[in-house]
Amino acid sequence: MTNLNAVPIVLLTDFGVEDVYAGILKGVILSINPGACIMDLSHSVGPRDIRQGSFLLSSAAPYFPKGAVFCVVVDPGVGSERAPILVRTIDYTFIGPDNGVLFQASRDNGIRDIFHLNQPGYFLSTVSNTFHGRDIFAPVTAHFSLGVPAEKLGVKIKSMVPLELVPAVPAEDGSGLELAIIHKDRFGNLILNIRQDEFNKVAEKGFRLEYDRPGKGNAKIDQVFPTYSAAPDHTPFVLESSSGYMEIAVKNQSAARVLGLGPDHKIRLTAPL
Repeated sequence: MTNLNAVPIVLLTDFGVEDVYAGILKGVILSINPGACIMDLSHSVGPRDIRQGSFLLSSAAPYFPKGAVFCVVVDPGVGSERAPILVRTIDYTFIGPDNGVLFQASRDNGIRDIFHLNQPGYFLSTVSNTFHGRDIFAPVTAHFSLGVPAEKLGVKIKSMVPLELVPAVPAEDGSGLELAIIHKDRFGNLILNIRQDEFNKVAEKGFRLEYDRPGKGNAKIDQVFPTYSAAPDHTPFVLESSSGYMEIAVKNQSAARVLGLGPDHKIRLTAPL
């Protein structure tokens, strides 16, 4: 029976829900800690998409209770020399591959220490080259949730692989900022790599978001609204997303489908002369 007072174990993977991989993680954890409180953050990270996993993790972690343990498996380098790590921050613990996926969330909360997970006694008895989520990360997470200290699970190291969100950069001609779409949510809203305060510095007296429509030439967006419902129908606009970043939306429609845009597309933000 799940212990409702247990610290939550939060799973984030790119496994999807069609296969059994996400369920196997839970089975391994519960075999070691039958009272574990397991929560799914998402299993819909794009396959091997470390940047998307990093964005989702850093956006969501602050809303979990202190002490939560995040088991993150977005691991295109599984079986290689990349290290499995455990990161303790001020409020949380993050367990996963050292490929950058844990970096942003860990840094945002204040990194206390980092451990290279190198004690096979806390892994499954056989470790495959293709499923470290099952054989390393899930069992280590379970043992840690039972109170095994990080110092017994691995050796302390000084740093982890950094991975920053794609930054907004000045346009080459100095006319504004070059932005990128960093995430498309289930509703087709397009999250940009700029927070509201940065956006407002440029857009205080008006703005244009300019982008190339595939096969249709250049287009622009120049309206901002506080909510989806405040916007007119069929009109692309921007608003602050729940993550604190600005997003492009179309009321009651998928902006990604309407505009033909998606992650990594470039957007130029300019202010009128």
